[in-house]
Amino acid sequence: MTEESLHILAITSSNHTFRILKYCILGLKKMLNRKATKYEVSEIKKLWNEVFGDSDDYINRFITHFGVKNCYVSKKNKEIVAIAFTIPTTFSINEVQDSKIQKFKDLKIQRLLYLYACATHPDYRGQGVMKSLLATVYKNACDEDYTGIFLYAANQFLANYYRKLGFEDCFFRNHSFYYNRKEYKGSTKNTKNELSLRSLRLNIIPPELYQKKRVRILNNSCFINWNEDFFRFLNQTGIQFCEYENSIFSFRTGFNNIIVDELLGKISHNKLASLLSEHLPEFEVIHIRSMGNDFCSGQIKWCNDFKNPDKSGWFAFAME
Repeated sequence: MTEESLHILAITSSNHTFRILKYCILGLKKMLNRKATKYEVSEIKKLWNEVFGDSDDYINRFITHFGVKNCYVSKKNKEIVAIAFTIPTTFSINEVQDSKIQKFKDLKIQRLLYLYACATHPDYRGQGVMKSLLATVYKNACDEDYTGIFLYAANQFLANYYRKLGFEDCFFRNHSFYYNRKEYKGSTKNTKNELSLRSLRLNIIPPELYQKKRVRILNNSCFINWNEDFFRFLNQTGIQFCEYENSIFSFRTGFNNIIVDELLGKISHNKLASLLSEHLPEFEVIHIRSMGNDFCSGQIKWCNDFKNPDKSGWFAFAME
C-alpha cells in the first residue's frame, strides 16, 4: 500500500468518525425530553419491564399508586427511549450546635426529588440519552425550588457514572449479613431484664404509625422524611413494619432471604436476627441495614450551590 493510499484511508476513516459523531449530536438534538402523559403508560411499562425485568404486578402497583405525572421521558422518532420517575420528598437537616457533644438545633426541611426507575432502551445506550434526560430533570427541579435530586445506584459502575454527572455520595448505612444460625444462636439468653427468645412477639404496626415513630427516632439526625403515602405503597408491595421494645424496623422476604431495609433504635443486629429466625425459621439468610458509614446508599446533586450539611443522612427504602 502506497503512502498516498494510506493518506486517503486516514482521511476516509476520519470522515467516517466525524459522521458518527455528527449523527450522535444531531440525534440528541432531535431528542425530546419532557414529562410523560397518561397516554404513554403502556409504552413506559414496556420499557421498564424490558430494562429491569420487574413483574407486571409491581410495575402496575407503582404506576397505579404514583401515576406518571412525575415521570420524565426522552422521545425520538415518536418512540420513548428513556424514562426517569421522580418522587417528591423532604430532607430534614439538623445543624450541629457543638461539634464536641454533637447536640443539634433547628430542624430544617429541604425539598428533594427522588429518582427511580431510570432506564434507557438498550439500542440507545452510550449516546448520552440518560445524561440529557437527567439534565432536564435537574434543571426543572432547581427551577421549581427543590434543593436537589437524589438516587440509589444499583452498583459501583452506576455510582461512578452518576458521580461524573455531578452527584455526590451523601447517604450511608451499615449492612450485616447472617448466612446461618450459628452466627447469632444464643445471642438472646435470659437475663433479669430480658425476655426469653421464645416469648418474644413481633408487633406489626400500620405504615402510618411507623412513619410517625420513625420521625421521632430520627429527629436528631439528617434524614429523608418519606411521607405516609410512600409507606402505604411499600406495605402494599409486601414490606412489613414492626415495633419491638423501643426500636422499629421493616422487613421483606424473598428468595430464601429476610431483608431488613431499616432498623432504628437500640436493638442489636444479632438480637434482631435471632428474633426473625425464631418467627421465620424457613429463611436461611438475613440482611440487616441500619444507620452507619460502611456503605454508600445514596447520591445527591444539589441545586443552586446549596451547601452540603457536611454530615451523612439516613437513606432507606430506596426500592432498590
